[in-house]
Amino acid sequence: MPVDRKQLSLIHVAKTRLGMEDADYRALLKRMGGVDSAKNLDLAGFQRMMDAFSRLGFHSDFAERNFGSRVGMASARQVAMIRTLWGRFTGGEGDDASLGKWLEKKFKISSVRFITREAAQKVIAALLAMCERVGK
Repeated sequence: MPVDRKQLSLIHVAKTRLGMEDADYRALLKRMGGVDSAKNLDLAGFQRMMDAFSRLGFHSDFAERNFGSRVGMASARQVAMIRTLWGRFTGGEGDDASLGKWLEKKFKISSVRFITREAAQKVIAALLAMCERVGK
C-alpha cells in the first residue's frame, strides 16, 4: 500500500528541516525504500525513511500539535513511542485505526488520544513484550 498525502508531506518536511541536498535525499530514498520517488514508497519503506531521518536528527512535532499537553493524559513522547512500537510490531502496516482496535480489545481504550499517562506505561510495556516475542 503506498504512502498517503500526510506521510508524503512528512517526508518532505523532514528533508527540508534536515537541510538535505537533493542528491543525498534521492540516495536515501533508494537505499531505504528502493524507490526513486517518495510517492512510490510503501509503508515499510516510509517507516525505514522516518527511522533514518530520526537518526539524522529529525524530530516530528506532529503528536505535540495534535494532542498538546493535557493533564493526566499520555505525553507526546509516550504517544510517539506507542505509534513507533505499533509500527514495528505490524511491520509498518499498522495505522492509528488498527492501533485503536487493538487498544479497545486489550485496554478498553477507543483511541490513542484517550490514553492516560498510567495506561500509556502499560501499553508501552505490552507492545515492547509483543515486539520482543516476535523478534522485532
